[in-house]
Order: sequence, then C-alpha cells, then structure tokens
Amino acid sequence: MMINMNQNQKSFFVWLLLGLIGSSGLLAGPIHRRSGIHNGNLVNTRYSNFGNLGDRYKSPQMEWPKGTGFTYGFEFIMEAAAEVVDANGVTVQITSESYTHLPSHDISPDGTHLWNWEPLPGYFNEGPENKDEFPAMSHKPETWPASWPYDYPGDPGTRDGMWNGEFGAYVRADQESYYMIDDRNNDEFEYYPFVGSAIDSGGFYTGGRRGIGLQVRVRGYQWAAVAAEDILIVRYDFKNYSHKDLPKVVFGMYADVMVGGGGDSGDDLASFDNLDDITYCWDADGLDIKNRMGLGYFGYAFLESPGNPLNGKDDEDGLIDEEQDNDRGTYIEGPVGNFGGTKWHWSGDEDGDWQSYHDDNANGKWDYGEFIGDDVGSDGIGPYDQGYPGPDTDGTEANGVPDQGEPNFGKTDNDESDQIGLTSFILVNAQSLRYDDRNWQQMTPGLYSEPPVTNLAFVYGSGYFELPIGHTRKFAITNLFGNDWEDILKNKRTMQKIYDADYNFTKPPLKPNLRAVARDKKVILTWDKMAELSIDPIYREDFEGYLVYKATDPSFNEIKTISDAYGNALYWKPIAQFDAVDGLYGLHPITIEGTGVHFNMGTDSGLKYHYIDEDVENGRRYFYAVCSYDRGYDEDFYERGLSSMDYLAPVYPTECSKIIQLDALGDVEFVDINCAVVTPNAGSAGYVEGHMDGELEHIGLATGRLEVVFAIPDDIQEGHTYEVTFSDTTGGRFTNGICITDLTDSEVIYESNTYDEFDISKQILEGMRFDFYNDSSYVTEHGWLIGDCNLPYTIGPSLDDAKRRTLPEDIEIRVMAPNADTSFYNPLDTESNRPVNFQVWSTTYNRKLDFAFYETANKDGLLNGGDQISICHEIENFGTASKIAWIFELDTLSGGIDPEEGDIFYFYVTKPFNADDTIRFTTSASEVDRKLAKSSLDSIYVVPDPYVVSASWEKPLFYASGRGERRIDFVNLPTECTIRIYSVSGKLIKTLKHSAAMSLGTESWDLVSEDGLTVSYGIYVYHVDAPGIGSKVGKFALIK
Repeated sequence: MMINMNQNQKSFFVWLLLGLIGSSGLLAGPIHRRSGIHNGNLVNTRYSNFGNLGDRYKSPQMEWPKGTGFTYGFEFIMEAAAEVVDANGVTVQITSESYTHLPSHDISPDGTHLWNWEPLPGYFNEGPENKDEFPAMSHKPETWPASWPYDYPGDPGTRDGMWNGEFGAYVRADQESYYMIDDRNNDEFEYYPFVGSAIDSGGFYTGGRRGIGLQVRVRGYQWAAVAAEDILIVRYDFKNYSHKDLPKVVFGMYADVMVGGGGDSGDDLASFDNLDDITYCWDADGLDIKNRMGLGYFGYAFLESPGNPLNGKDDEDGLIDEEQDNDRGTYIEGPVGNFGGTKWHWSGDEDGDWQSYHDDNANGKWDYGEFIGDDVGSDGIGPYDQGYPGPDTDGTEANGVPDQGEPNFGKTDNDESDQIGLTSFILVNAQSLRYDDRNWQQMTPGLYSEPPVTNLAFVYGSGYFELPIGHTRKFAITNLFGNDWEDILKNKRTMQKIYDADYNFTKPPLKPNLRAVARDKKVILTWDKMAELSIDPIYREDFEGYLVYKATDPSFNEIKTISDAYGNALYWKPIAQFDAVDGLYGLHPITIEGTGVHFNMGTDSGLKYHYIDEDVENGRRYFYAVCSYDRGYDEDFYERGLSSMDYLAPVYPTECSKIIQLDALGDVEFVDINCAVVTPNAGSAGYVEGHMDGELEHIGLATGRLEVVFAIPDDIQEGHTYEVTFSDTTGGRFTNGICITDLTDSEVIYESNTYDEFDISKQILEGMRFDFYNDSSYVTEHGWLIGDCNLPYTIGPSLDDAKRRTLPEDIEIRVMAPNADTSFYNPLDTESNRPVNFQVWSTTYNRKLDFAFYETANKDGLLNGGDQISICHEIENFGTASKIAWIFELDTLSGGIDPEEGDIFYFYVTKPFNADDTIRFTTSASEVDRKLAKSSLDSIYVVPDPYVVSASWEKPLFYASGRGERRIDFVNLPTECTIRIYSVSGKLIKTLKHSAAMSLGTESWDLVSEDGLTVSYGIYVYHVDAPGIGSKVGKFALIK
C-alpha cells in the first residue's frame, strides 16, 4: 500500500517512530539521543548529544545571566559537508547536520528516519542512576558509563570511574560535557564510504553505515571564574573513520538566534568583526518578549578551525604543515616558528614547548620531588596532580620522550594545528537545512555577506581541506555574552587566552560538602574541609577560605552587586567569609584584567565550618552556597610563605562554582554538593531542640579545642554521655589516632588509627559534627622567669620543618651550682659528656630532661654567652638529628650579664591532644513539652495575613508563563492536628491533616477547595484540633 505524506506529516511520523524505537530498542542511533544542561557559570542552556547546542522546544535556551529568563537562541547546528563522487560517478555535495525544527529537518522520503547525526552508545550511563537522562557531564558522576569506550591514550579501562577528559583523566574546566556522534543514517545519496560490506551498502535499513563516514567527538567547557563566567566553549573533533579519503571538506555552524526570546527575533540586529572573528547580536529596542529591559549582547565566535597539514602554508605561527596526529619524531635542533628561537626539541613537538622530567640526582630516572614537567604519561595525570592513580602501566610516565596524551604535545597542544581559519560567514533568514547543495554553497570559502534579514540566522564555514582515512580535524566555537559591545569583546579575548593555554584557566579549589538544616527563623549550615585538600595543577596547595552566600533566587543574581570599573556586575556579596590566618587579608594585589577589581581576601578571621543564619523569614525558600576560594599569586608569595612555588605568573584568586537547577515550575532538579535549598519554619508547639547538657569536660593538657555542632537537633540522643580519647606517638606524643564513644550505649561511633580532621569533620555522628582545632607544638611564651641575664637568645624547634620532632612540653632551664648535671655527647663538640651548672626540666610532667651542650668559647661547663643547649627526646644514638626537640642558644653582648645560680629560663609551648587527654559531654534530645504545647496554642497563626494577590515566598515561574504557586502557611502547629477552614457563613471549604516531625510545625494550603476550585477572596475562619492538647480558632483574609 502506498501512503502519501506531506512534509509536516512526515515530520510528525518520524518523531513518532523515533519514540517507538526508543521504547523497543531496535536501532543503535536515535534511541541514544539525550539532552543535558550546561550551567557551570552564568551561561545556562540545554544541549543535545547529537550535535546541537541550545534546544528549540525546551528551556533553558541560551539563557544569560542564569536565572533571569533572558534567552538568546533556539539552537546552533554543527554541520560537516564534503564533495564526493557517488556510485553513479556523479559529483555530489553531502551535508550532515541535526536540525530539529519540525518543518525544516532532513527526513528520508518514506519518513522512517532522519538524515542526521546520531549519538554513539557507551558514552553515557543508560541505567536508572542517571535519573535525569543526561549525556555524560563532569559534575554528575551518575551520568558516566561504567566503562568508557577505549578512545584515549594509555591502557584500556584506566579511566573507568574517572572523568574521560580531553587532556587526561580529570576535569580541566569547572564543568564539561562529552559525547560521540556519527552520520551513518544520512543515506540520502548513493555514496558508500565503507567498502566491501553488504550491510553498509544498505544504510539505515540494514543497520549499515553511510553518510560521509565521519565520527565526531564533542566536548563542552565552562569556567566559573568571573573573567570567564559569560563563556561556553564547544569543541568538535571530526575523524574520517570511513574507507575513503575525503579530498574536499568544509565544517561549519548554523546559528538560529533569538535575542529576547521566541517571537521577539524580528528586531534582532547583528554585525561581524573580522579582527576578532566574532559575530555579535543585539535587540534593537533592548526589550525581550515580555517587554523587560536588561537584554545584553550575544556573541558567536570562531575559536579553532580545522588544521590542514598538507597544504604547505603557514597559518601565521611561523610553522608549516604542523599536525596533532603525528608521533614524537626525532630529537633535533631547529626553529619553532613564532614560539621562540632555535632550540633542541622533538620534531613532532613543532612548537618546542614539551618539557621532560629533571634528573637532579643523576641516577638515570625520575624520583619523587624532582621536576616532572609534561612527562606525566599518556593518562595526562602526574604524581603531583589531584587524583593521581599511579604510574602509567604503558611505561609512558617519566620516560623522557613526548607521548600522545601528555600536555603540550600532539592532540593536547592547540599550537600544533596548522589552522586554515574562518573562510566564510553569511547572515541569512532562518531557513531549512534539508537542501545539501545550498548548505554547501553557503559555506563556500571567501563568501562574506550581510544581506538584510528579518529573522536572523548566520552560517560559518571553514574549508576546504583534505581529510585522509583515519585522520582527525578540529573545530571549536564559543558562545559569549556581555552587557554591551565592550564587555563582549573583553570576554572574547579572555576566551582566546583559554584556548591559547590549551583550555587551561585558573582553577578554583574543590567544593566543600554543604549540609543545611532549617529551624524556626534560622538555618544551620555545616560543611566539611574537603576543599582544603585541593592541589592546583600550577599553583599547588593554594586554598585560602570560604564564602557563604544566601539568595532567594537559585542563580544568586540578586546578590551579584559588586561591580567593576565599568558598572558590570562581577562578584557576589557574601553573608559571611572565613579565611586562613596567614597574613593574606584585605584586597588582593592582582586585579582581574580590564576591570579594576581586587578580590577581598578576608580579615585573617580563621577557618570555620558552620554558620547560623538568623536573618531569615519563616516560609520563604532560601538558596545557600559555600564557595571555596584560593590565594591567587603574586611575585612575593613564595618569600611570604604563601606558596611553595617560586617564579610563577601572578594571578587573581578564583572561587568555585555554585549550581542549583530548577525546572519550569520552579521545583528543584539539581543541587550541587556545595549548595542547599531550605525553607525555615517554626517547630511544633512546645518544641525544644536537642542540645548539650552543661559544658564540655576536658581532662588533660592539650591546648587545642573541640567544638560540637548540633547539626541535626532531632537526631540528638537523650541523656547520652560521649567520650573522646586519643592515641599518640611515642617520644613526641603527637596525635595519631582518635576514638569517639557513646558511653551510654557502650558503642564506638567513630574510630581511626590516624588523626584526620578532614575526615572527622565530614561525619555527622548521631546528629553532631565534631570540629577539632588541634595544635602542633610551637613556642608561645618565653623569657627569664628569675634572674638579671640580658644576653640575646633564640629558642625554637630544631633543624627544618621536614626533620623536626618538637617536644610538646613546657620547659625550664634552671641555672645552679657547677656539677648540677651532666650533658651528653654533641657531634659539634670534640668532648663527650661534661658536667654543667644547669638542669633542664619539663614542668608539664615534672621530669628532668636529657640534653647536649655546646660551648663556643669558655669550655668551663658554665652556661655563658655563645653556648647552645639541645634538648632531646632521647639521648641514645644522639647523632641522629631527629632526636633533637628544641635548641636554646645564648648570644654574646659586650657588657652583658651571664646567667647566674638561681636564674630560671622558661618557655611554654602549645600541645596536641595525646593519650592523656579525655573530653566528655552529655546531650539532651529534642522533645515536645506537652505543657508548653498547650500554652502555645495561642501562638498558632496564618502567614501572610492578609494574603494580598501573592506571598513573597511563593515560587516564581522561571521558564514558563502563568500564575504559578499560591500558598498560605499555618504555623506553630502541634505535631498531630486537623485544620478545618470555613467560610464566614460556616461552609467547610478545606480540611488539612497535619502530621510531621516535631521540628516541623507548619502546614501549607494552596488556596484550593475540597472541590478542586481556587477559592475566592474574602474572610475565612480556621479551627485547629489537636487531640490531648486542645484547639484554636482564628481567621484570615484573602485580598485581591
């Protein structure tokens, strides 16, 4: 039977078919289509894993700034086209793309399939753990496949459980996406790229492969740093995996823009800047489809073009025909183009920037502590990097030669691509992409035109070039946003710096794990110390502090009030800031380039891991974030002890991102680990929070402290006594273990044979978090307790920090008569044990200590100027330097007074927790005091009252139109009660049953009656009935 269908009927049919395919699992392409959301900075947009950026039918659609509802584009379509000879000897031009506009996409004549790109399986998790059905994204491990397909350097399987990044098994940007596609279903033409296969000759109908024969690896990159927060980069790696060379290829993009939203594109304007390769668009009247002011500029910039290593031309970098697919070549002395003078380098590293390891001790191999450079192995991760899995099993780590996968060589080095540049650009009216010959013509090299258009779209092209079998070429674009032309141009130049650094940019510390607990008129925030373990790939250990943010919008736009010198909003204003005590405070010395803004580093307040916000309104939804930030770098940071690295480039500080994602109705879809969404409300009538009964009892001499945070008051046990004990090292007595015991239940709730404050602070133990502030051992007070000695002196730990073994005990040096004690052998002296006129005592444990004595002048056994006392842990085998704990040295002074009999020198030190320390405390559980509950019935009330049009806490509709949520709250309710709402005439309107935890004394009503109708405005009466406690009658008003 023959069925005739028009184009719209075919469009509907093919989408219906794809839906059926998705449920039946018959085909390998369309069933793997997924949509994700990039929101790692202020750019918030959907993307699809079949080659498209944006989305024609779902929000968010190229939204900027995130959370404002201002949109700038439908979808941006990646195109690849090639001129080939078909099976009939006819020269044809084939275009592969994935336009989703229903009347405009490319469909087979029988409507069975699309002539499109389709995603390859295996590059995302198809299991139930991926509940949002996203493509693989770096910040959502549940989207990663259990085993990545082998498409990276190194051993297969080495990236399972890790992010499969372009530059190694790690995340280079702050948020990345990754998927693979091919064009096998594009069987419109009689061109057969795969020879010798009956299956492939059939195309879609036999499950074969047709199209041009391309596979494309697609990666998205976003950085949260304020200088890059308006940028989204997408990179496409095209590989000819067919059996035929492609002599004439062009890559391009079709951009369907809409500045201000769908229906408002008629007044969009655009222009092209040849110098910066950027197209920028704006709205003529500055109003979006909802007549709101605030639209900015949208830019679409060309970043990286395909390389052509076969044309014998220089792409303005001084190098000819460099490529990224080559091997290392030979070690030669020669030119490196514009990247420096003549130098020794590997010929395959054309720009000469790959660095081998240093063999400082000349033992013929790399040793830990030596410079490793770029010689980190094919997995891209070296021993100084976060998440280092160990040496590469393929032997590429520290082998002295460049290997694919290592930084600054081959595929990871953008400077080793012989780029042909952007070769065409044309403004067009929004159009169909089903006509391959027109697509080919619009990407003709040398075509640059800006005809007047009414429904703006534009087409980029980069070609022509050859693509031999098995070779790869790259194409990268960026989406830019700004408040005006100058702002967007500044962002374009920031983006160029990111690209020139092989997609490296300043990297913030790890994110802390945040927990939030809502209570009556307050919110308790607690977080762990995970961020302090961060290791920056360049600046190493550079964590500095935490910023605490609060907002009533999920994108925190309302608190982005700190602007640059040009009035552009740049930073968010925190409600609290906690920074390390390290002398780095106030304004950072380095500004963000081109803004005049310095980052506020804090006040040396010290680090904290909890915050109680009491500036909240019950019933209102709040969004919180705790963001870690680093120190940045300046030229004197190494000298000041702020960095372990010298001679690095100055850079301003960066903070980690904060991502909260809502759906079209304002409900929460995703909350990042350093964020929280909470609604404070009153507890039940008579509610008393769990707390500590009395004070902490500390037995012992440690000078550190413990703070117990009651993070989840309802989990606190009644009348339980807890004991914290420690273990320590022998000799030095430093903390090396901890045990927390619930004595009431005789249960150990935490135990570790190591002392790790980071691990302890992550635990919530029976509702409590334990924050330890342990001390190392350093001198806090010192001087002559008795005597007139005025000689200069020094007192401190022995040797350097790497070898010191300080003794955490308070010390006295008591000057006495000759022969008061005997010193022990000192390798600095020629004599052995010697009688002396002093003794060394630990006043902490009232014991006499061993020591060595070194006299520089008068070897008379008397303590004089120039003498040195080395106080020891143990005297046996004293020649081992690590046995020395403290060194006291007297200087000389003309006319000075030497110590005399009866004089006493002292110094006091801080002391870590050890086996002699015990901490105990007792808790009281949360409870409902029924007597208090009865007396609290009069505290029941309705908010807001009156309800006028809307309540301030109702959820706005961010991406949809309509009324949205309507709500009033009954607060201070008993834990179990019934609420009946009546009209003033006595008609029952609604019955609400309240049954909740004791900490939740609120019940909401959506202003809908028992009949499912929205109630009218007027006066209403409510009756609260709480069995065993009592009842309350009140009234409230709804006002139009």
